[in-house]
Amino acid sequence: MSTILLKNSTGKRSGFYVRYEYGEDLFGYLYLDVSRARKHRGKRIRSMIFDNPRDFICTLDKDLYLRENLNYVQAS
Repeated sequence: MSTILLKNSTGKRSGFYVRYEYGEDLFGYLYLDVSRARKHRGKRIRSMIFDNPRDFICTLDKDLYLRENLNYVQAS
């Protein structure tokens, strides 16, 4: 399992985190879980399963591009 954590530090969305967890399950399918959190509260926005790696990469790329346009940057 791998994780990408994005944090927003500008405007009214300041303090929000978006976490992308992805990997491969036991049956060889790729999965993507997207969660949003602020301080101690969090919830899963979306959970997806892909059988085609191309669809997985396109979806992840589109989501990351959208978040970057909302001023989310990679948290360290």
